[in-house]
Amino acid sequence: MTATIRLGERDIPYTVRPSARARRISLRIREPGLVEVVVPVRHVVPHPESILQRHAGWILRTFERLRRAGAGGEKFGEGSRILFLGTERTVRVERCERKRPSIIITENEIIVRLSPASPEDIRPLLGRWMRREAGSILPARVSELNEKWGFRYANIAVRNQRTRWGSCSRRGNLSFNWRLVMLPPEVAEYLIFHELAHLKYLDHSPRFWRLVESMCPGFRHSERWLRKYGRSVPL
Repeated sequence: MTATIRLGERDIPYTVRPSARARRISLRIREPGLVEVVVPVRHVVPHPESILQRHAGWILRTFERLRRAGAGGEKFGEGSRILFLGTERTVRVERCERKRPSIIITENEIIVRLSPASPEDIRPLLGRWMRREAGSILPARVSELNEKWGFRYANIAVRNQRTRWGSCSRRGNLSFNWRLVMLPPEVAEYLIFHELAHLKYLDHSPRFWRLVESMCPGFRHSERWLRKYGRSVPL
């Protein structure tokens, strides 16, 4: 059921969704222009409006950013800054006589070499490049981190997920958001360990979290990072 709340000068539709996977109340933006309040099962939220009011600034800023992106008003190009492997790097565009674009990573820059006729907005190009990088980096990292634990999984998929960082199915299929390659390495490792632990416990019980802590002792720091910065990551 959808309700509406007044935030600033906008009427914002929202829904409340119980989730067996959720550990705490969280907000998610569902396009177009819908906020979802995710609530752990058996957790009573008598006044979801108070939660929405508390995060009104973030909700309105996110809606405006999505509106500009949809209208083509927010473009990536020379001087833009973007996260890759946890480091914010400046985009530098070099125009040269070449048919195919190329991308070079340095310590502080992402250098994009393009032909003079290529579009100014390079967001699609960077997105495709990062997906390709994620497709090779993430499965290799899963295998490496799993060497000590020896969990058996069926397949690894890297997807363009909008509402979660990763998932594990009952058949042992692991799926990861390609944006993990943008995160600090320790945060990405925590998310990988999280899904590996689900291969043993497909829930969020105390025994699951004890296993996560044994695999990734600093996981609480990574969770705090995700709560603070995770919503600003998507390209």
